[in-house]
Amino acid sequence: MAFVQNTGTNFTLYYNVLNYFKTIMKNHPSLASANYGDMSTFDTFQFPDYPLGNINIIDTTFGTNVTNYKVQLTVADKIKNRNNESSGSHNNQTIAFYGVNDEVDIHANTLAILNDLTAYTQRGVQGFDIDDDITCTPFSDQFNNGLAGWVSTFTLTTHNDKNRCLFFLVNPSGSGYLIKECDTGEEYYAVTNLSASVGQVFSSITKPNTWPHDYQYDYLQCFEVLEAVSDFDDWNFVNLPILALPVENYLSCDLCERWIHTKTWNSEPGKWGAPPLAEFRQWRFV
Repeated sequence: MAFVQNTGTNFTLYYNVLNYFKTIMKNHPSLASANYGDMSTFDTFQFPDYPLGNINIIDTTFGTNVTNYKVQLTVADKIKNRNNESSGSHNNQTIAFYGVNDEVDIHANTLAILNDLTAYTQRGVQGFDIDDDITCTPFSDQFNNGLAGWVSTFTLTTHNDKNRCLFFLVNPSGSGYLIKECDTGEEYYAVTNLSASVGQVFSSITKPNTWPHDYQYDYLQCFEVLEAVSDFDDWNFVNLPILALPVENYLSCDLCERWIHTKTWNSEPGKWGAPPLAEFRQWRFV
């Protein structure tokens, strides 16, 4: 298949899920067309090409950091009457039950196509997981449209980071400031969890940790308060913590950077308030 794995795609988005299945159905060599919607109406287009694939999302649930889509993937073909004068040379497969139409052929072929589509989704795309069994149910002319095939139902799991910093639905309460990141010089608008003062240099954490008090080195940053800000609603950070590790004001960016970049493991942030005292701390000179 020609679908390109793009780990930068946010597969938790509804449009991207639909576009993914549209792509792999159109790229499958045995499918002539792809469609979307309830399978009772997915043959309403005039003279569609067959076989056709259809994607329908039944429901969705949000987990702690995942989005679960209940997916119905349907592959169907138009039932055709057999010519009683046809010979076996026109069909390489041995048909167990030779009837008046090609329904058995269709069920065999469409089930194989569904296996291709779901197997590729399970094994070929890093953004998706299918952890449970995939249930496949056959149908034959149940929608009065002369179609037969299979409907597969499964739960598609995608990562959902639930980024809270994309926008704010409620005006944040707290003190607002223009701050500068000491290491890069980048400026941000931030609402801090404590009141700050112009010129103050504080350490903070800008990424969530598993443990709320586990201030890992990679997550700590130093900021300098440049000015107070009011009547503003385009914040880069909301509830940015001012950490007392070991003080709330390091007085200068240089001192703050030395504190957050440790030289020895016994001077990790979690032990800054315990013996040995601050004056015995070994700094990493920059």
